[in-house]
Order: sequence, then structure tokens, then C-alpha cells
Amino acid sequence: MSATWALDAGVKRLVYFGLPDWGLILWAHLISGATTVTAMLLLVPPGIRRISRPWLRRLTAVLVGLAATAAALPWLVYFVGIGINALTDYTLVTAENGEKVLVQKPGYDPADYAVYRQESFFVYQRSTDGTSVSDIFEPDDCTLTGHSAGLLLTCGADIIPVPPLSE
Repeated sequence: MSATWALDAGVKRLVYFGLPDWGLILWAHLISGATTVTAMLLLVPPGIRRISRPWLRRLTAVLVGLAATAAALPWLVYFVGIGINALTDYTLVTAENGEKVLVQKPGYDPADYAVYRQESFFVYQRSTDGTSVSDIFEPDDCTLTGHSAGLLLTCGADIIPVPPLSE
């Protein structure tokens, strides 16, 4: 299971679906790129062929090719970034009292983590994040227990206090 959420630009809430989050965005971005390339290949050449002067036709074709290449470079950089974010993994951990947290482990840094506490049935709010004391954070072996100031998440050598949600 995975989560779909907005870009990490100050987002503190997470809506949990059974969808591959960044994988879904990656495929949508890939389809948009393929659609753009197809549209360019079908629409631009007939317009360029209508130019009567050969030197102007060649110049226009070269300039359109350069403009398309310049437009494709930011798309490729963004595509690679989405691909890296698509490697993010989410693990749902449930305490004995029924409280749940989502543990996020990004694919690009094996020691980082983020913990989202359940706010409502589908909405999770970021509660804490950090770096593992070991080199690799393993969310698969996590246990969640009640604690006086919230919840206590234990993942291998890491003991992470999960504070209550801020209103």
C-alpha cells in the first residue's frame, strides 16, 4: 500500500489511498511527455513544409528542433525527480489500542524516515521525521505502543516518540 499526496513543499497532511503515489504521477508524466512528442511530430512538420523559401524552411526547422530540445530538458529533470520519489515506501503500523501511524521511508536516503499520525479515517498528518541512528532504517519491523506523551514507535535500534497531533 502506498499514499497519494502533494509535493513536499510544506505539506503536513497525507491522504492515504491504496494507490501507488509517485508511481501514478510518474506514469501520468510519462504519458504527458509521449503525448507532447506525438503532437509535435504530427502538427509541426506540415506547417514547416508550407514555408516556400528553402533557407527559411531549414532555419525554422532547426529553431523548432532547438526549442523542442530546450523544452524537453526541464521535463527530463522533473521526470527523473519523480522517478526517485516513486521509490518512497509507506508502512502502516497499528498499536494494540487501535491507533495507527504511517512510516515513510524515502528511496533515495535509506536512513531517513517520516511518521504520519492518523487524523481521520483517510487523512494522516506528519507528526515527526528524522534520521535513523543506524545507517539503514527498516520500517517493516516496527512496533507501536502507548506512551504518556503520545505513542512510541520502535523500529530496530530506533525509538521514536510520536507526539499527539497539533490542532
